[in-house]
Amino acid sequence: MIFQSGFSAKMAHAETWKIASLEWPPYSSSSLSSQGTAISRLRSLLARAGISLEVEFVPWTRARTISASEDFVGYFPAWPSEVGVGFVSTKTVAFSRVGIVKRVESTLSWTTVEDLFAKYRIGFVRNHVYPADLQRLIYRHYQPEDGTENEEDLARILAAGRIDAALTDPEVILHLADKLSLNGIDKSTGILQIQPLSLAIHRSSGYEERLDLLNELIEKDTGPKVVCCLSDTPPSDAEAR
Repeated sequence: MIFQSGFSAKMAHAETWKIASLEWPPYSSSSLSSQGTAISRLRSLLARAGISLEVEFVPWTRARTISASEDFVGYFPAWPSEVGVGFVSTKTVAFSRVGIVKRVESTLSWTTVEDLFAKYRIGFVRNHVYPADLQRLIYRHYQPEDGTENEEDLARILAAGRIDAALTDPEVILHLADKLSLNGIDKSTGILQIQPLSLAIHRSSGYEERLDLLNELIEKDTGPKVVCCLSDTPPSDAEAR
């Protein structure tokens, strides 16, 4: 009762938060009954304060643009590197992984991530803002034809053998490979980093209250805990392999 009354004092009446998101299954997708695992968790957290969640699914670049309007609270799910100017990140709602996915018959031999990018063609999604160390490697070894507009296209060019490996969240590309009936993508993957997923809240009027409220909901959540499968420190190159 104390927990619930605390939120009642902050939110005088039920309201709806509208956010922008992208097609990034299994974390977020209009085609999934729950709209994705990350969306489902965010919706569940907000429901504890009587808040409904409305999601508009658009391409990621557009999601980050339209969420600066007064109609939106922000965009989700965002890696820390994707929280842009004019937005503030909430505490971690869920986690995603960043790793290397290859074709079944491919044999990749590398000792460092720099070595991997130098020796092989690594595909990526152009409008994603990867963690800084990985983004630098993309710029350093940039080939226009290795970049795609979305994860579906990334899965297709990997399956077709047009790249040696893909820089992606393995759960996303394996989900899409199954959905698109793509063959030849290796299900054993190399994880480079674990990345938190947060709601990027636009710094508009009243954003501090929304930020504090959601952070408190996350901290006091008594349901299944969102825990990371690795330590907060990015794995070494040897561990990543």
